Amino acid sequence: MYYIEAKKGNKKWISGIFLKEQDAANYFQLIAEDIRNSQIVKSAFFEEYPVYLVEAEEFYFTDLQGVNEAISQIEIVPDFKYIYINIYEIKADFTPKKAGQDYMGILKHLHINNEYLKRYKKFCFEYNLFDLPWDES
Repeated sequence: MYYIEAKKGNKKWISGIFLKEQDAANYFQLIAEDIRNSQIVKSAFFEEYPVYLVEAEEFYFTDLQGVNEAISQIEIVPDFKYIYINIYEIKADFTPKKAGQDYMGILKHLHINNEYLKRYKKFCFEYNLFDLPWDES
């Protein structure tokens, strides 16, 4: 698997994800020259979808077991109002319409915050990560 990681100032994003190296190279050439120098093609050791992209301090790809491990390792901070990590489910090549831009929000993703962690601890073995019910009790 190949992906294009972009950085502008403190902001990082993934601007494309591909199974084939040539597809990543072709897409990279579509990125406007003025922003191409802030992007790099990288590889990950996956050969098929689905895969999961974890956005923490850095981006990394993993399988479902790795996602569960990442979530389980989070130390809950009471009254923490922010997101610990984001998890993206990748089921196909990701090729945003505007090459090189940040369109990660269109990917199926989760914001792992205290509310999600509460639901995860209660329902993680019964449901898909992306389909945890809201506990109203």
